[in-house]
Amino acid sequence: MPKQVDHEQRRQEIVAATWLALEDVGLDGTTMREIALRAECTTGRLNHYFESRDAIIVAALRQVHSAAAHRMLSALDGLTGIDALRAVLLESLPLDAQRRREWKVWLAFWSRASTDDALQSENTRRYTEWRDLISTLLKALDGANELDRGRTTDALLAIVDGLGLQATLDPTTMTARRLEQAIDQALHDMIPRTHPHRTAETVRVAERPRARASR
Repeated sequence: MPKQVDHEQRRQEIVAATWLALEDVGLDGTTMREIALRAECTTGRLNHYFESRDAIIVAALRQVHSAAAHRMLSALDGLTGIDALRAVLLESLPLDAQRRREWKVWLAFWSRASTDDALQSENTRRYTEWRDLISTLLKALDGANELDRGRTTDALLAIVDGLGLQATLDPTTMTARRLEQAIDQALHDMIPRTHPHRTAETVRVAERPRARASR
C-alpha cells in the first residue's frame, strides 16, 4: 500500500526549511536547491507542493506573520490595559532564538518589499493588522481620551522596529532584559502619569535611574 503523505505537514516542513535557508544564505541565496537541501528532498518535490520559488518565499513570510500573530493573541489572555499592550509589544520582539529567526526572515523580506509586489502586499497586510491591534489596545485603555492614538501607535511600532532590528543584529548587547526595560520606559513616557490603567510595573520604571534602563 502506498505511504500516506500529509500534504499540509509537508508544506510546513518546506516552509521551515525555507526559514533556515533565509537565515543561512539570505533572500537572494535562497534558491530552490538551497530549500530542497534543507528539506531533504528534490527540487522536483518542491514543485509538487508550490508552483514556484516566489510562492514558497511568500508562504514562509506568511507563516512568520501567523506565528507572531498567534503569540500576540495568546499573550493577551487574562490581561487588560497597559499589561495587555506591554505583553503584545514584548511578543513582537526577538526575545529568544525562535523570534530572532523570525526577525531575520522579516529583515530579508524588508530589503526586497519595496520592489516586489507580492512581498510588498504581504508586508502591508501584516503592518495593517499589527497597527489595528495596537490601536485597539490603546483605545481600550484610554477611557478619558487623553492619548493621540494614531501618533502613539506610530511611535510604538517605530520603537519595536528599531529595537527588533538592533536585537537581531546584536543580541549580545540588546538582551531580553534590555528590550523589556526599553518597552517599559516607552510606555511610561507615552501614557500620562495620571492614567488610571498605569500598572505597578510601569510606575516602577519612573523610579529607575535612566542609566540603568539603557544598559
